[in-house]
Amino acid sequence: MCASKILPIAMPDITAYTHFTYALSVMYTDEDAMKWVYSNYIQICLRDWGHVSDMDYYTQTAEEHLIPCFHGSQRLTRDTILHYSPSFIDFARDAIDRNFYVWTYVDEFFIPGTVAYQNRTNPHAVMINGYDDEKRMFQMSGYFSNQSYSTAWFPYDLIDEAFKGFETSDFLYTNFTRLLRLNEETKGCYDFNLRWMMEQLRDLLDCEQSDYTRMAASAYRRTSPYYWGFDVYDQLQNLLRRHIEGGTIVDHRPFHIIWEHKRMMCKRLTYMAENGHFEFSPAVVDGYRELEQFTLVTRNLMLKYLLSFNNKYLEQMIERMGQLREKEVPLVREMLEQYEQSLSSLNEKGSPIA
Repeated sequence: MCASKILPIAMPDITAYTHFTYALSVMYTDEDAMKWVYSNYIQICLRDWGHVSDMDYYTQTAEEHLIPCFHGSQRLTRDTILHYSPSFIDFARDAIDRNFYVWTYVDEFFIPGTVAYQNRTNPHAVMINGYDDEKRMFQMSGYFSNQSYSTAWFPYDLIDEAFKGFETSDFLYTNFTRLLRLNEETKGCYDFNLRWMMEQLRDLLDCEQSDYTRMAASAYRRTSPYYWGFDVYDQLQNLLRRHIEGGTIVDHRPFHIIWEHKRMMCKRLTYMAENGHFEFSPAVVDGYRELEQFTLVTRNLMLKYLLSFNNKYLEQMIERMGQLREKEVPLVREMLEQYEQSLSSLNEKGSPIA
């Protein structure tokens, strides 16, 4: 076994939730995997639980689905790991030697820098991508200092204790460890999917219930209201009003996701143009650059509120969410029109449609 090994990771454009961030941290190291990345992460949805809410992308995750570049990755339960390898240290080192990233759950009570450190038990996801036997430390990515996504080194024994230091039920998500590995044999098996990207844009504009229209066979029965596409902006306005009245809790993450959504769209438009997939007009490109800055300011207003609890920031956000919809709807309509015009032109020339 090697004395040390570090698998590469990159900082992805989406860092709000672990179920996207860890897999993307690996995919962003591989040019071929980026074809899949930029084909996805467009449609958004929000679930209102009443007292709280959560927002997400409607995109497959490596937690629950098979992503093309991760063929050969594995999912194991905690008891399976400890049955065959009582030492989690040895298990993680062996996995990394075989080029697997170890995406698992540990109790943040033991992890310095986290909000739960020495304070309360809090099982949370981390991803181990390297080790050093001489220092007896693992390199991990997670939400450590200031709850920001980063990498840090932690002692072997501490991580072993944190992995074993909590109990979970058989079917709860904290029971599973995922071993992610990029599969070299699948390179070239996936192309950038322009048609699928545009279908997601259509769903975003039409506020379509994508779980039923796109993957009805695996759609869950809803136990709370869902909002899709640009209807998310209206619902966030409603939630902010309820928050002011004391009827619900709204945190910064939905607004962080919206900012990341615009940032990633800007990266996507550049990627598409540079790789010859499709080139939108300068007005569309400039429009999304403006929205990236607009949503960053909106996200920062929420951070100001969390520091001051001054409702004036929430009132500004309510106004800006309405402005965001007014700005973005025409942009997406224009993108769809430019795409449809290109298809009409191709049909007239008798060329194959992308």
